[in-house]
This record gives sequence, structure tokens and C-alpha cells, in this order.
Amino acid sequence: MPSNDRRKEILDQPCAFKLVYSPGKGVNAHVIVQGPDAWHLFHGTCCLPDRAKYHATSKDLLTWTVHEPILTSGAPGSSDHNQLGDCTVIEHEGRWFMLYQAQPRQGAARRICLAVSEDLWEWRKVPDDGAAVFTPDPEWSGWCEDAGPRYCTSPTVLRHDGRFILHYCCFNRKGDDCIAAATSTDLVHWEDHGPIITVPNIHDDLVGPGGFEVPRVVERDGRFYLFVLAFWGWQYAIGEDPFHFGPFRVMGPYHASTIFQDNRKGEDDQRWYISHSQINVGKAGLRGAKRRPFRGLYLAGMVWAGQYPFVTDLQDVIEGWPGERGE
Repeated sequence: MPSNDRRKEILDQPCAFKLVYSPGKGVNAHVIVQGPDAWHLFHGTCCLPDRAKYHATSKDLLTWTVHEPILTSGAPGSSDHNQLGDCTVIEHEGRWFMLYQAQPRQGAARRICLAVSEDLWEWRKVPDDGAAVFTPDPEWSGWCEDAGPRYCTSPTVLRHDGRFILHYCCFNRKGDDCIAAATSTDLVHWEDHGPIITVPNIHDDLVGPGGFEVPRVVERDGRFYLFVLAFWGWQYAIGEDPFHFGPFRVMGPYHASTIFQDNRKGEDDQRWYISHSQINVGKAGLRGAKRRPFRGLYLAGMVWAGQYPFVTDLQDVIEGWPGERGE
């Protein structure tokens, strides 16, 4: 199908979120990175546990080209042998750093591993044996090798005041759900600061286990926004710094979303996007809703009313600026 026809077909979908990419195994937790040559999508699938990090690229966020996985799980005994999971990517000193959750064997606690790339295409694990670069402080978290898979998951990294802040999900010693933070100056050596948000764990037979998943932290106009999947849906909280946040507000029934900005457009032309994955848009993330056929990557626009973010139709942001409409 010609690219213009495909573009129109996508943007004509009758929903704010447009299905733009749908590989056979679906898309679960993912990150979208604006590289010098294209947009890069790194994702897991709906067939857990993931033992590879899948890769696709796009010039326009609408049409995607599939490539070979950039990373695969290590040999038995390695930190990521059983799972090479959720990741976050950031540029530092001309290189790209990917922090990802890893699990050596079924039932083991997760930990954070690192891979590095010069160009977003070729990646190598650091250190070479794929050993973890971060695990939570067991004094507050109770993390140990056999603590279980809900310990130390879903890393996301933010650059702030000359250092990097890692936000991640974990349980504390009482079994409460936590979002915790750690800091680093080189993305390799980390200091754990413990929980910044703690809530009681909730379990429901229909919804499934509670707990935070896939946090994303962005900075805008001097405020920090913590987005996270929590029980019923995608929520966000606002903070004056990246360690203290106010109450959560529910944004919608979106799954494993990521928030990103088109940085090429300039400060006066901020175009923000939000993604959704795995299940049909509008379906609550219920245990019974997560059944085949699994879906791919959906994208919508995101606009701001003062300090509050709202979802809008993808077309409104991707080609809806007044100058592009001839206004």
C-alpha cells in the first residue's frame, strides 16, 4: 500500500489512539526513542517471559519497519536468562544507554541490567557478562535472589541537575507497593534512595494483582509528571521535584503507555505523544480482558491545559498545527 494511503488509513481510524504497528506477538511494555535517523521502538511482546528486545523504526510514527532483535537473553546462570524485560533508554556523552529489568530464572527477583549503543542499532551488554548494575537495598525492600518477580521492575530514567534519576517499582518488606528512586552520575553505579511512593497492595480476582507498573517521569515547565499503570488504569501525579509527588489522577484505561515528545519541533512547538499497547483501547486492564488476539502499538496525541495533560486524536498533534492547516 502506498505510504500516503497507509497514512490516511491510520489517521482515519475512529479513535484518538491509532493502531500503527501490530507484530504477530503483539506489543507490551515498550519505549520510543527519537534518534538522529528515525524513531526507534524497543518493545516486549505479549508472550511472556520475553527473551529478546524487539526493534522497529519509523520516520513518521505511522509506518514502521521491523528489524532483528537488538538483544537476546544470556546463557543459563546469567542475570537475564529467563527474562529480558521492560526498558528505558537515554543518551549520554554521545552514546545510548538502555537499562532493562532482568530475571535469571523463573521465580527469582528481578534486577536492572545495562546495554550500551553508539547508534541505537548495535547494542552490547555492560558488563560483558550481563551482570546486574542495580538491585534495591534489601534493608527496606527485602530484595533477595528468591524474593519473587515483583521486586525491582520497570525502570525509567530521567536526567536532572547533573545526575540521572532511576524510578522503578518494588515491594517493601511488608508487601506494600512502592515506586522507588536511585541516582547515578554515570548510569552504571547507583545509589538507592528507597521508596518515594508507598501504597497498600490490592488484589482482585477479576482485575488481578495490584501494584505499580511501567512508571514514566517527564519534566515540563518546571514540574515533574509521574505517569504509571496502577490497578485500574493509567494515572499521573505532579511534583515540584522528581522525588515528591501529589495525589494520583486517573488518565484512562491505557496499558503500558509511554510519554514522549518530538524534540525536533522546537520549544514553541511542543508536540507530545502517548502510547497504548496489548489490548483494544478502552478495555480496562482486567485479567479477563487480556486474551487473544493481542494488539500492537497505539499512538495518540497529548495536549496540556495549564499543568494538566489530556489525550487528543493523534492527527491533531501529528499534522494538526494551525500553520499546517493553512490557518
